[in-house]
Amino acid sequence: MFNRALGGAYHPGSVFKMVTATAALEEGAIGPDYEYNDPGAIVVNDYSYANWYFTQYGKTEGMIKLPRALARSTDTFFYKVGELTGPENIAKWAGIYGFGKKTGIDLPGEIDGLVPSPQWKKAVKGERWFLGNTYHMAIGQGDLTVTPLQGNLMTAAVVSGKLCKPGLVVGEEGRCEDLSLSEVGREMIVEGMVGACSEGGTAASFFDFPVRVACKTGTAQQGGEEDDPHAWVTAVVPAENSEGNRDDDYANGVVITVLLEASGEGSAEAGPVATQIARYIVEKGI
Repeated sequence: MFNRALGGAYHPGSVFKMVTATAALEEGAIGPDYEYNDPGAIVVNDYSYANWYFTQYGKTEGMIKLPRALARSTDTFFYKVGELTGPENIAKWAGIYGFGKKTGIDLPGEIDGLVPSPQWKKAVKGERWFLGNTYHMAIGQGDLTVTPLQGNLMTAAVVSGKLCKPGLVVGEEGRCEDLSLSEVGREMIVEGMVGACSEGGTAASFFDFPVRVACKTGTAQQGGEEDDPHAWVTAVVPAENSEGNRDDDYANGVVITVLLEASGEGSAEAGPVATQIARYIVEKGI
């Protein structure tokens, strides 16, 4: 009887890269033309921070820009972008997107989740913040925890530019705050999400889908090395146009967020579940 959607705290993994991307663009840490040469792994003193593509296949992405980095979920890109942006700005935009606080849904049992910062770590753990903490935060790991509901609302805010209060009782839902996101930045992130659900992206279950879904997968490490990660995917099925066909109107689409606890990779486990739900939505004309 535990409502995980609003009462469960989970590391978001790579779905959080949309927040890091927003923070980098909105704070001017990177521009639309920023490009990064993926080395496969970044070495800091005795620590190595690798990209999944390098770890699994021994390959690198080469020169890569933000949309492609989102589509491919390139960890090294976001390590560097997180370093350029800074943990304070990442935490700031996580808060703007609704993380670290209750959504206000009209159901009991909701929790805040946790958005860490250098100040929080010093006060709570009595430790200083290291570059590795920034790297982990930038890809949705470390002390960062969110609820699936928060992840869903963040996804809706990314594509629409508005953070809305969820609700089940008529009159309690729909109150939205315009986040004043730059149009260029938002379009770049949506482009990356569409790429993630397209051939060459990380969400293989959507590659042959009849409409162009925008999504982001996440594989969030938790527990020890022997524990399977949490599998995430958050996806947007575009709205129908006047002729009844799905177009590129993601801002008014349906957002699907799937979390499978300790189940494996987001692309392999959560992706197919979200695809089945999306297929139902399209077939039923929702």
